[in-house]
Amino acid sequence: MVFPAGKRVAYETAAREADIHQQVWMIEGVMEMTVGDTHWRLEAGDCLSMRLDRPIVYKNPTRKPARYVVALATLPLTPARRNG
Repeated sequence: MVFPAGKRVAYETAAREADIHQQVWMIEGVMEMTVGDTHWRLEAGDCLSMRLDRPIVYKNPTRKPARYVVALATLPLTPARRNG
């Protein structure tokens, strides 16, 4: 995927009926990500793994497009994971 230079995208997420995990692998460029209250700066070669259960903000703070790969894994919530 390509993330345009200078762009920002925010997603509001919350608890779901499935446990969804996402990995973002930077191929080229820079992307800043905020997941909940935690912030990262990803550069080429970096990979970030997260649960999709908190707000997420993606930002390309540079003048060059960023290229990245996203992988998703979905697991059904079991009663133990729903409560804990």
